[in-house]
Amino acid sequence: MKIRVLHVIDHLGYGGAPLVVKGLVEAMPAERIESVVCALRPNPRPIDIRAKVVTLDCHKYSPAAVRVVPRLCAEHGIDIVHAHLQKAVMSTLLAARSLQRPLIVHEHGPIFRGGTGCIYRGFLRRWGSRAQTIVANSQAAALAMRRVLSCDDVPVIVVPNSVDLYRFDPARYERAAIRSRLGLNEGEFAIGFIGRLDRAKGADLLVDAAQQLKEQGESCRVFLFGQGGQQQALEQQVRRAGLEQTVIFAGLTENPAEVMSAFDVAVVPSRREAFGIAALEWMRMSVPVIVSPVGGLPELIQPGRTGLVLPELTAHAIAEAIQSLRADPSWRATLAQAAFDRAGAFGVERPVTQIVDIYEEICEPRSQGR
Repeated sequence: MKIRVLHVIDHLGYGGAPLVVKGLVEAMPAERIESVVCALRPNPRPIDIRAKVVTLDCHKYSPAAVRVVPRLCAEHGIDIVHAHLQKAVMSTLLAARSLQRPLIVHEHGPIFRGGTGCIYRGFLRRWGSRAQTIVANSQAAALAMRRVLSCDDVPVIVVPNSVDLYRFDPARYERAAIRSRLGLNEGEFAIGFIGRLDRAKGADLLVDAAQQLKEQGESCRVFLFGQGGQQQALEQQVRRAGLEQTVIFAGLTENPAEVMSAFDVAVVPSRREAFGIAALEWMRMSVPVIVSPVGGLPELIQPGRTGLVLPELTAHAIAEAIQSLRADPSWRATLAQAAFDRAGAFGVERPVTQIVDIYEEICEPRSQGR
């Protein structure tokens, strides 16, 4: 008998957690697992998932999900609820008694947030014991979860995120053609950033580093791919520094693998990051990556072998790391190959196997009782 799973997530906009859900759901063994995805609120540009998707119209802070999710469980014969992201986790924890089904909390990063993160951590401290299992996407996230939980009864299991090894394959893309499309001249040194344009992702630090490089006579181009609430402030920062020809706001890209192939170096300067899926994607695209020393990012990188981990998260450290890579093309090539190989261990098969094992272990006592 199939296990029916309801994945509850805040929204299905382009981002790390929705893509993780998509990867898991689409790779599940169809003969064993049936998935339904519930987005608590609509997104103007939802990602496509090959599964049944139910989109609610809950306000960002609406308690409506506490009532609606149990009803969906009954309508679809759900066996397990699998919650992703802050609002979905909080709603399902509150609804746990009404769900009458095992609840899995999947931690993608809100545990590290400032601001409303304190509310989320308070929910976990007070009601986290209602979860059957907690899945964390890195050792750093698992450690943070264990510190927050008020009991040791709920197992915390590390299930790393994955990368699409087919799509993120540099052999599939024509580097020269993509560089030409981006307006990059042959030999021009290009630095890439892909992520939300908000303070957490640290794009402002990369802009400061670009200013330092310009002042030192280092010619380069920096492309910021993404959207977010910090974009206007970043644009003002670029204008003040006179970097309009150096820093390019490239907008949202739905196929990051394609544009990644154009770059010589990538920077992931996050101020908080539970896993760092963008770093893993850059690695699989054979682009040397510089990452901040926070959260799960250092777990992905073997320093000096598969990438660089900054000694401190400052614009100066970023600029120095870029300079060191620019000055040594052979080292860049060695890092790129080693990074490609390292990222190959993060295919979707491993996390899917882990998650299926969790589902079956949770459901086993119930099946024995039938």
